[in-house]
Amino acid sequence: MKMFYKKKLYTVAVALLSLAFFGSCDYLDVVPPEQPDTKDMIIDDQSALRNLYACYGYLQNGNADLNFAKIVADEVVFPQEWGSDAWRLAQWNAVTPSSIDGNTNYPWVVWYNGIGYCNLFLRLIEENNPTLNPNNKAQYIAEAKFLKAYYHFRALQTYGPIPIIDDLLRTNIPKEEVPGRFHFDYCVDYIVGLLDEVMNVLPAQYANNQDFGRATSVIVKALKARVLLTAASPLWNGNFPHRSWRNDKFETPGYGKELVSLQYEERKWVRAREACLDAIQAAEADGAALYDVSISETLRQNQAIPLPHIPGLDPNTAEGEAFRQKVMMLRYMNTARPDEGNRETIWAMTSAWAADEDMRMASMPHYVLTSNENQNIGGWSGQSPTLYTMENFYTRNGVLPEEDPTFIDRSAWLRSAGLSNSDIVNLNVNREPRFYAWLSFDGDEYSPVIANRTPLYIEMRNPLRSGYDAAIWGTRNYSVTGFLNKKWVHPNLNYTGIGWGNNFGATTYPITLIRLGELYLNLAECNARLGSNTTEALDYLNRIRRRAGVPEWTVSSLAQYNKSLLNAVLEERFVELYLEGHRFFDIRRYAQGRQYLNPDKFVGLDAVRRAPSFSVFNTPTKISQPFGWEDRLYLMPISNSELYTNPQMVQAPGY
Repeated sequence: MKMFYKKKLYTVAVALLSLAFFGSCDYLDVVPPEQPDTKDMIIDDQSALRNLYACYGYLQNGNADLNFAKIVADEVVFPQEWGSDAWRLAQWNAVTPSSIDGNTNYPWVVWYNGIGYCNLFLRLIEENNPTLNPNNKAQYIAEAKFLKAYYHFRALQTYGPIPIIDDLLRTNIPKEEVPGRFHFDYCVDYIVGLLDEVMNVLPAQYANNQDFGRATSVIVKALKARVLLTAASPLWNGNFPHRSWRNDKFETPGYGKELVSLQYEERKWVRAREACLDAIQAAEADGAALYDVSISETLRQNQAIPLPHIPGLDPNTAEGEAFRQKVMMLRYMNTARPDEGNRETIWAMTSAWAADEDMRMASMPHYVLTSNENQNIGGWSGQSPTLYTMENFYTRNGVLPEEDPTFIDRSAWLRSAGLSNSDIVNLNVNREPRFYAWLSFDGDEYSPVIANRTPLYIEMRNPLRSGYDAAIWGTRNYSVTGFLNKKWVHPNLNYTGIGWGNNFGATTYPITLIRLGELYLNLAECNARLGSNTTEALDYLNRIRRRAGVPEWTVSSLAQYNKSLLNAVLEERFVELYLEGHRFFDIRRYAQGRQYLNPDKFVGLDAVRRAPSFSVFNTPTKISQPFGWEDRLYLMPISNSELYTNPQMVQAPGY
């Protein structure tokens, strides 16, 4: 069956976050090339470690890792010309079982190849009986099992009930013996069982920074919390829309042919809360803490970066100074490395492809400056926040603009704010620090240093600068909505203007997979769902809000705005976890596809035209792409060839 381990050994790069990406490191080596047999793959500590790192390598397949810009929901849109599978699935309803046949980068294939390689590693380390330090052997086995759990979870999160492959399948296995989909809850228990098995074997941290990114007991607990949060969520806890979906042939022990439990169980939220609290306590005991201004200011000053310009804010007051420092801290939050004092990251990986291409280049405006060779230099300008995103970050008062009685009336949101730069509209004034840290708009200072250590201001109506002109910038490099993203763009990145030269190498940063801020919101969500511990829920929710620089929620303020605690938590997730890969899954696990992903939700400004007037540009405009939602999009499909090779497998409903 092709989805599992094949005899060919693929060459894959390791996906660990290595602080040695500023130097060299052994685990950047690759898997050995194909060999006549595998008896020599693992013979000692060095070869075992090299092959263990290869197990991590499947994390780094940019086409399969759906955490970042490759797969989004209603946060941002891209030019239709980009057309990745993940983007077409998320918004255009265009990925079909036949369209993915033969796609070796399809997540299903990548993750199950990763599972197969982990199983091969586990088989060989036992059968070859290599000369290993006993403690090392136990840890290597634990890491491989952790990765096997992670790859199973990523498949479960994306495809729903999945085959569990707990051992290396023999190459001549009859098709009738290949497992089909197991019941969702059975899959969850299997994954959690693996995590529980290795939790006490792995260290809480590593003494050598070069090992950062390898599995730890803290990472294991954090992943367990995310798994159980997913399992407790409405889609998998009583609200699955395809209520007749079940296996035809394959049966799960204890569940028969059923695939999804259709009754709500509160105990799932109780179990998730316990795991979230355990993960937080373990992380904090290990020194994890939210990134803060005291750390970022040292880094900013060392890098000689001026504080940003914020429209309508008086920079000469103590309040204005503190606000701008908060904005800069939030820009560093996702890009500062652990060796630069960032203790918020729980688990991360190094991936030059993901960091340098999909995030940084997709976000930056297509014009930054003109080089000494008279060439326009910049990014791709295509990662375009929607108008919904711009409207659903908070005001300075920590509430949504439409709910803030002190914010200007909606009818005037897109009128000029009357500042020295008349292009800045009211919607973009008096907003919270995260708004200015992560979102960009016409008249915004995108960066104080990006243009050869000078500021770059966005000019979205000027075709010679940030605006649309297919003749100058081509048909792929443009903002669809008139807005740009700044999250994941390092504050110290700058183009030198010498050829294509820039200091990108000096701003390499890890890609965060799990951070403490997520764990806080996970715990707050569990408590909000249970309704039994409002104090704890508000405590962890307000830790995020305090760090963000917005007023804390109280029971009375929630009542004042007629807002439930759960809605407050979910709104906070939208803002705090913006463009970190959570929104796609949050909408799905809450079965809210029709609410948030219908075509009418995808609106921007009238930006895809050359040199529009102020009034034309600032007109809400439905994005001209084939968006559409069907309930089958709660799950990704598997290929037709996969169904043919596995008669026990059933397709996701609706495909």
